Amino acid sequence: MGRRLYLALLAAAAALALLPGLGWGAYPVNEAPFYTQPYLVSPTPHHSMYIIWFTSTPTTESYVEFGPGYGTRVRAATYEIEGFKTTDAQGRYTVPLPVYQQIVHLKGLKPGARYYYRAVSDGVATMGYDFRTAPNPGRPVKFVLLSDLQMKAQVPETVRLAGQQEVDFIIYNGDFGSRNPERSGEWFTVPGQVFPADVNPASTDEIDTHRWFNVMQQWGDGCRLLQYVPIYPTPGNHEIDDQSLLRTPVEGRDRMTMKIYLQLFRPLYPEQEYGPNGRHWYAVDFGDVHLISLSIFRWFAYPAATPPGWYLFDDIQAGSPQYQWLEHDLKTAKNQKYIWITQHWHTLNRGWDVAVPFTDPVIVDGVATYPAENDYLLRDLLPLMEKYGVNAVSYGHSHVYERYEWEYAPGRVIHFIEAASIGNNYRSATDPPASPNTGLIPAFEENRFRSIMVVEVNRGHGMSAQGIQASGDQIGRVFDEFSVAPSLWR
Repeated sequence: MGRRLYLALLAAAAALALLPGLGWGAYPVNEAPFYTQPYLVSPTPHHSMYIIWFTSTPTTESYVEFGPGYGTRVRAATYEIEGFKTTDAQGRYTVPLPVYQQIVHLKGLKPGARYYYRAVSDGVATMGYDFRTAPNPGRPVKFVLLSDLQMKAQVPETVRLAGQQEVDFIIYNGDFGSRNPERSGEWFTVPGQVFPADVNPASTDEIDTHRWFNVMQQWGDGCRLLQYVPIYPTPGNHEIDDQSLLRTPVEGRDRMTMKIYLQLFRPLYPEQEYGPNGRHWYAVDFGDVHLISLSIFRWFAYPAATPPGWYLFDDIQAGSPQYQWLEHDLKTAKNQKYIWITQHWHTLNRGWDVAVPFTDPVIVDGVATYPAENDYLLRDLLPLMEKYGVNAVSYGHSHVYERYEWEYAPGRVIHFIEAASIGNNYRSATDPPASPNTGLIPAFEENRFRSIMVVEVNRGHGMSAQGIQASGDQIGRVFDEFSVAPSLWR
């Protein structure tokens, strides 16, 4: 048998292993020592990919086999995750849980190429998966927006629909779990763990299908999620490790950390700076898309007027490290055709919480106040986005579907998108009809059903986006669509 035919047969066998309908279920069954199936991230997706998974032991040997017939082996680096906890006999999350992160970095890959792989730890192999590297500029790219899963009752079905859209990557706009990131049971199944009944009541009967990795690693029937495409996340208020710190006012931000989130996506945050004002932002080029992930959120579990007020976790005002980084990044990204920003907190939204300007509080006569003229998102970030031709900003937090069109010059529009109606909806009939700080009403709003948003680049004309219905009797229906003009610099 010739070498070329032999390699072709091996590749075909690997592809066959990826086909649905071979007796596998919708959710991965993780055999020890695996806590999760592999997931993908990459700051340089045209030429490299990080393959990551969690194990219950440090393992004596972990690696990835990839290529035709899994003929190339790359050894994993192992990190012990700080902060995960499991339950005691009463179901309280107080017991430290050893969790080990296995990371393999595949380098020297070709743009727009498909690679087959599987992960192996202590002789146990996952099923076979594949991924495609980012294409060169000018080629089609497709991605989906997700956020705020939080173990809500209907997220498995919605995310499964997202996984069936044949996308190249996932943008996740923050808020992963329901309670504390330290609670391992919100992320993956721990054998023998007693899960307390204080999560969303509608999901407790089927809790195993609502853990974040279990939801995001569904497969079969054309569903391709974290094992197949890289995810690009941004942190939200639910990523603070100890959420009890949000329930009572605290002086300053020093006690708050984002250890679990930052370790989860370690290749995107190599500095691993857990506390406030660490480097919690990054940028990635994917085809013609320049994607920027910012850290924009605050804690707010007590009344806004209660001192010390709703402080920001990471500063974003002009002159702050994050702002300076963003300005430099936008300058260097001016040749990219499209610029997309992901953040958690909303710039424009008609909910009441956005009526508290996104600024540091000022204490006046024992009351925390928020001068509207100091709203950092409107005063500082919006002019920067206008200057460098940002095309779109997506966010989560309110669990709604809203889309705004901010026209700052003739023919120049920034699209602000909250496509976060994933598992439930928080819109109230008493919410103000317009974004309180600007008076701007949504160009489109739809909150009667769950939904996702899918964005396509270079398929036809430019960039186009679609809101897709994910519940009710018209699942898959496109209920909103719009197009995005190229960056100001092009």
